Amino acid sequence: MFMALLHSILAPILGTYFKFQSKRRLPTVEGVLEFYGLQDSVTINRDKWGIPHIQAISDEDLFFAQAIVHCQDRLFQMELNRRVAKGTISEIFGDVGVDTDRLARTLGFHRLGMADIELLEEETRTILESYVKGVNAYINHLDIKKPLEFGLIKYKPENWTLVDLMAISRMITWQMSSGWYSETIRSQLIDAVGEDHAALLDIHYHPENPVELPEGIEFNKIVKGKLKKATGPFLSNAMGSNAWAISKERSATGTPILCNDMHLPLRLPSVWYSNHLRSKDTNVSGVSFPGMPSVVVGHNGKIAWGITLSYNDCEDLFVEKFDTDNPNQYEFKGKMVEAEVLLEIIKVKDGLNQQQKVVITQHGPIISDFIETSEMLALQSRSLQPITTLNGFIRFNKAEGWDDFVRGVQQITAPSLNIMYADSENIGYYNSGEVPIRKKGDGRLPVPGWTGEYEWKGMIPFEEMPHTLNPEKGYLISCNNKIISDDYPHHLGENFMNGFRARRLEHYFAENEKIGFEECKKMQLDYKSEAVALFLEHYQDLEVTDPNPSVVKAFSLLKKFDGVLSPDSVAASLYEVTKHMTVRLLLEPHLGKELTNRYMGEGFHELLLPSNEFSGQDLVVILRLLEEDNWWVTHAGGKEKLLVNGFKRGFEWLMTHFGTDYAKWTWGKIHTLTFDHALSVQPPLDKIFSRGPYPVGGDDTTPNQMGNSPTSYGVTSWAPSWRQIVDLGDISRSMGMYSPGQSGQLASKHYDDLIEPWLQGDYFSLLWTRGQIESNRVAELTLKPRV
Repeated sequence: MFMALLHSILAPILGTYFKFQSKRRLPTVEGVLEFYGLQDSVTINRDKWGIPHIQAISDEDLFFAQAIVHCQDRLFQMELNRRVAKGTISEIFGDVGVDTDRLARTLGFHRLGMADIELLEEETRTILESYVKGVNAYINHLDIKKPLEFGLIKYKPENWTLVDLMAISRMITWQMSSGWYSETIRSQLIDAVGEDHAALLDIHYHPENPVELPEGIEFNKIVKGKLKKATGPFLSNAMGSNAWAISKERSATGTPILCNDMHLPLRLPSVWYSNHLRSKDTNVSGVSFPGMPSVVVGHNGKIAWGITLSYNDCEDLFVEKFDTDNPNQYEFKGKMVEAEVLLEIIKVKDGLNQQQKVVITQHGPIISDFIETSEMLALQSRSLQPITTLNGFIRFNKAEGWDDFVRGVQQITAPSLNIMYADSENIGYYNSGEVPIRKKGDGRLPVPGWTGEYEWKGMIPFEEMPHTLNPEKGYLISCNNKIISDDYPHHLGENFMNGFRARRLEHYFAENEKIGFEECKKMQLDYKSEAVALFLEHYQDLEVTDPNPSVVKAFSLLKKFDGVLSPDSVAASLYEVTKHMTVRLLLEPHLGKELTNRYMGEGFHELLLPSNEFSGQDLVVILRLLEEDNWWVTHAGGKEKLLVNGFKRGFEWLMTHFGTDYAKWTWGKIHTLTFDHALSVQPPLDKIFSRGPYPVGGDDTTPNQMGNSPTSYGVTSWAPSWRQIVDLGDISRSMGMYSPGQSGQLASKHYDDLIEPWLQGDYFSLLWTRGQIESNRVAELTLKPRV
């Protein structure tokens, strides 16, 4: 109590001082800066949100300059990213970073990144090297002061290498891959309740929710204004989010529209950085990762693309048999094989160096130390094998049509993504990432590694991966939902998200013959859940009796809830807390609290894997279990008792935490969003660097997705991290939005200036033409070669 009071007193004092110090370190955004390594002058125009529009002659100078603006606004974030990826965060943060470093060293992002360098195409490598040169030019510039955070931790950033950049790319690739952790949860469920009862809790896609490609692989050329079936994937013979593409026939503009809102954990600063890059060979706008060149999602002058995670199962756990006399040897097909053993030294600030023994079998690294198991489990993941993914994104940046796009997708060997496409005539979709074909098994559980029975015998051929061009229905929707129908000949896994967001968006298209910008905005901002009615239909014939009249009134309010999870809705709170408590009443007596948390989506590492494939699946499971007699509901006392007790426990929780007046239990009071800064782990720095909490609506079933972890109603899992709407008929009309702001510098006006517009559902213009850029320019900086 005393410390909390002390922190509340210190925070405003330190905040004022830190802002003063940060202001002295703000970057130069007007005038001239000179750098060694530039070939020609580069112009950087910034708009009122601080978004840079970079104009260079060559690509080398363009991506050199992109590194400069990344460093100006996000250098500390970039430093953290590369240290987490390389497993060296303990060097600057001490003991608190050791567990993260151990995991990163075991998975080997830096080793993988080093190997990937040999797979870079010449153009990609040139771009990456130009970017690294730009980072180092900024770090070594004697007239540039580094951000405040470096002073607080008493650290001066070191020069970057190509391996740093590659390690970051490998870390991101692994974070966006899925499959292995759900195997451990299934095993734990079986251990807890037996195979038959555990099977009732497994992931099964809701039968009434849509699949992304209901007609399978559908490929239609446009010939004289009409669709004509063709053989793909090329037009010529010479390749935790929502996305949709609208054909010109269904678009209110008469030309295709592409929308994307990527759902990721929200931090301060944002994971994304908005920028417009232009040279004689490149003209592309969208969002990038600070610490990496190019645009990840956005548009150029010809095409637009958007991304959602596909949740294909590209990971397996193998139980290895190691020799008790020689712990570095393991069995495979009756023979003993030598494992690769590495000893990683982890330097710890103000502490003793730590050692991490990394053991790698032919399947992958042993990860048993991180998941509390006595078995020796090796992780085989397509994301931990050689990949060519960066080549693919560079190709997207320069693509001139569908064939270039497909060739780019072909290079994205991991992670598995749903990639939406549009140009001025066509809309399309391609599922990226190589998916294994297993000799035996379906990837649901860990399998014996010593028999050779469960090996990967190859990958699904690229041309057989789910894709479509110009589907006859005139639109495409991707919300991490099931990709293709059950008659698809290959196994993609069963880890797709529950599909309720896609179901809601399908209703928009069914109700509107033409979809324009306003409808797209409404869809991206929609708080209506199609799941609510399915859950509450089980309450309609129930009544509660209680001496407290508020209980009866609240129960009546719950039953009448319309499913709009707005921040000011009391019924939304009653629904969410009742659903949550009902699930816990069903599961916790048999699974315990910790396993229940994991089953409801809690990841095994707060930073690198904060959620897992079971996120949101408990809703589908309980809807199914409420429809039939089963062991779970019987042991909860029957359906009626379970539902009424779930409501009453939820009511008690709300009353305990928010008072006796249920009219004040609005969803936004419970369901809040905080933009946490990396230094927020140390009070009172959280009150200085972080922003929030802010009341928000939604949940993981609403198009405007606001996901919370199973241990908190606050938005901790994911939310829309970037929204874009691109008009392929007039790209200058395109718009986007993200938060909290463009800059990671505390004293910058762009540190948090996008939070309120983001909360209000506003958008900013993605300035494209020279006229737009010049008329909206608030600062111009010229970079010149230093000689």
